[in-house]
Amino acid sequence: MLYLVRHGQTLWNTEARFQGQFDSPLTDLGRDQATRIGRALAAEIGARVEPIRAYVSPLGRTRATAELIGRSLPMNVVEVPSLMEVHFGDWEGLTRDDILSRFGSDQSIRPIDWQFQAPGGETLDTVLARVETWYATAEAPAVIVTHGIISRLVRGLHAGLGHEEMLTLPVSQDGYFRLDGGNIEFVPAP
Repeated sequence: MLYLVRHGQTLWNTEARFQGQFDSPLTDLGRDQATRIGRALAAEIGARVEPIRAYVSPLGRTRATAELIGRSLPMNVVEVPSLMEVHFGDWEGLTRDDILSRFGSDQSIRPIDWQFQAPGGETLDTVLARVETWYATAEAPAVIVTHGIISRLVRGLHAGLGHEEMLTLPVSQDGYFRLDGGNIEFVPAP
């Protein structure tokens, strides 16, 4: 069983900025989300002799989320660079309006389009390749703490979805996804 978590809300989430591999701190709501997810995971997984393995993107917002989850659920954290968010190149830290004013109105600003690539950033094919390599060796049971687009790709791989289908999957910061035997179930964190 894999338990997939998107990091809690960040300041840049509230400002609609492209974070990519840049970082911004968790908001009060983001810290609350991570705390509630930790309690929900602890309730589901229960007491363990050994801490559960946690695959965590090395970016600050995911590490902060994992730390808060770890207050309720003992975890053995393994930082996995392959789980970092898509690199948005020259667009990192910018809003859509910033991008349009700096790069022109002919820019395709749709990171949920498989052909998307920000100037100086990664393609989704490149990102999927790094996620696939990690996924092929991931050991269950484990908690995974990552990002919105990466969450979609991991779930898509788990369910055997095509590229376009992966990008339509919902993302949430108010719960976790339970991945088991090709099935995916969202579990809200009350």
